[in-house]
Amino acid sequence: MRTETKVTEVGAATESAASLAHSAALAAFRPDRYGFRPDHGGWRKDVDGLGPVAMVGLGWQHALAASEDRAGDCRQPLNALDFVVELQRRTWGMPPEDLVPANILAILADTGGSMLVAYDPRVGFTDDGWLGFVFGAGARSGVLVSHMLGVREGVRGSSDLGWHLKLIQGYEALKSGHTAAAGTFDPLRGANARLNIEKLGANVEELTIDKYGPLRSALYGENVPSDRLTARWDLTAPKTADRLAGIYDGRYRGLTLDEVADIPEATTRTVEELHVARPERLRYLIPGDIDRLMHDDPGDAIRWRREMRQVLSALLTTKTARIDGTATDPAAVGVRERSGDYAITGFATGTDAAGQRLSSYVLTRKPG
Repeated sequence: MRTETKVTEVGAATESAASLAHSAALAAFRPDRYGFRPDHGGWRKDVDGLGPVAMVGLGWQHALAASEDRAGDCRQPLNALDFVVELQRRTWGMPPEDLVPANILAILADTGGSMLVAYDPRVGFTDDGWLGFVFGAGARSGVLVSHMLGVREGVRGSSDLGWHLKLIQGYEALKSGHTAAAGTFDPLRGANARLNIEKLGANVEELTIDKYGPLRSALYGENVPSDRLTARWDLTAPKTADRLAGIYDGRYRGLTLDEVADIPEATTRTVEELHVARPERLRYLIPGDIDRLMHDDPGDAIRWRREMRQVLSALLTTKTARIDGTATDPAAVGVRERSGDYAITGFATGTDAAGQRLSSYVLTRKPG
């Protein structure tokens, strides 16, 4: 009986500690700590370079909310959920079958997830006023699955709009009971890496080979491999709150290229030797602008993707599809996972003497 009582007390103490951590995280994520003010069912903030920005969650009821798109001089009336479907197509250039449809967007809030949009409240959530969006599905594991983040061309990289959207997403995830969020991003897309690793403080340990199959989009090209890094964002960790506050008030300074220059560089020629030597830290360079490279030299961009797969799959925990039987038998398809010795812990970016952007991941050997 005494043992059972002790176990019960330990369980209650653990639950209490988790509750306190969750409450502290919820307070740390409150949007009004970052310049937002409540606005009906959403939030509003004056953002440098953009002016007033409204952020609000959409649900099934927004199938009745009016919006409009524009093609040339013609305006097309549609509802807010259908407009988000159109924005996916516009942002990534995907075919219709690869877009998340309105009937799924309508139920994300019911899963504990969220469908958030940003827009100019002076104009409304329309073709003229939209600024960005992000959505994710809830999970019983307590980890929100963040799926897509899109920011309007012309305001990308200049206003931290993506960071603000992720901040609100994290707050909504905590409100619905989640303790963490996870999402994937293209390893060669430096802006996404910097957002997740440096500005949010997420951890990256896992590479998935062809997460979404060969891509077909105007942004990525035709039949481009969809290898993806998984960023896991601990919403209740004190270091997460510290990072967000440091980004907001300007205290946090990210890594510079000079600071990582002396770290051994992993390449296709050195990765095997480094894997055996297991230095404490490694760095891996990526193109400064993969989109421009894909436009100017698609062959070179594909070469970068193949080399990235070879190097990072040797260092990170890597998941690949496993087919034990015939390809038409879904029951025969599983996942093969190989543990890696390293985790991505930093991201450095800057320009060289010629003004060309350079970017580098920093990998740290995991304990043990």
